[in-house]
Amino acid sequence: MNHKDTKTQRKRENKFNRRKPSPLRLFTPSSFFCVFVSLWFISACNKQESPSNRVVLYCSVDDVYAKPIIKELEKQTGLQIDVLYDTEAAKTAGLANKIRAEKNRPQGDVFWSSALLQTLLLNREGLLQPYVSPSAKDIPAAFKAKDGSWTGLGVRARVEIFSQPVWLFKLSDKFTQTMLTRGGIGISNPQFGTGSDWVAALGVRLGRRQTLNYFQKLKASGVKILPGNSVVAEKVALKELGYGVTDTDDYFAQRSKARSGYFMLPNSKDLVFIPGSVAILKNAPHQANAQKLVDVLLKVETERQLVQTMIGVMPLRPGIKVKQPELQALMKQLKAAPNDTAKWPAAWDEIREPLAEILLKD
Repeated sequence: MNHKDTKTQRKRENKFNRRKPSPLRLFTPSSFFCVFVSLWFISACNKQESPSNRVVLYCSVDDVYAKPIIKELEKQTGLQIDVLYDTEAAKTAGLANKIRAEKNRPQGDVFWSSALLQTLLLNREGLLQPYVSPSAKDIPAAFKAKDGSWTGLGVRARVEIFSQPVWLFKLSDKFTQTMLTRGGIGISNPQFGTGSDWVAALGVRLGRRQTLNYFQKLKASGVKILPGNSVVAEKVALKELGYGVTDTDDYFAQRSKARSGYFMLPNSKDLVFIPGSVAILKNAPHQANAQKLVDVLLKVETERQLVQTMIGVMPLRPGIKVKQPELQALMKQLKAAPNDTAKWPAAWDEIREPLAEILLKD
């Protein structure tokens, strides 16, 4: 091998044995900084920040009535109110169960319920945050919690309705057989919505045994369990049913459809008043905005708008007037209504399971 070949081979060996640079040497302090800034920028762009004026409202009030009110409140406050409504069949209970499911990581801020029982149950479970709103100072004490865990907003009555006058028949009499022969009986599912409030109130006033006995008689008489109170009112108005139990707002909503002989019995001894309720959820993600929303929801102007648009809802404040003579008569009874809502949860506990068994029987 000549000198030239030896030199060429040595160059090749040196090139092969030359140590390759470590990948870490490619990352200088300046390059690390550039990578960090790039990742932070991408993360910031992808992250959707919640607007500072956002508040999440869970609402079981019929959206046709609630939407105009909420739109007006947004104008007044500048809040972005994101609303989740409930269904007719699962009224109030559906949203209440969602609140329970989210207790470890609340997504909602305010619960505006069309009824009261589920609000009372949520409060007992420690899922509401007390807040005494200055807007609630003129709401009667019977319709708000002392610690502000809930406050009433409007009230409806649970009433008996007929497709023909049968004033002699009451819940405690043998009315079921008579009404069955006159077209049948309809109620909404008493496990949901204002139906459950009605059951709890009857449980307090009539006792567990008598309340369950009443529903057993209804079941034996072929009562129709319908999807909601509005369906009950409609079927009675159209004379597809002879008798029903519904809420005052549903009764008035169906009056225009009534062919003839559509009546409400406002003087029943079993009359139950069910207030709507407003509450802040515990650990609500937008606390300040939640309080701001509650303050405007509980203003007298808001209740007046609710009463004027959702006919059948009566005001809790005495200064707000209603035009309908039937509602005026009910409001006189409202003043003397039992202040027993604090007892509703315990009564519901006793009745809920046996009631479900009665309703499931063939």
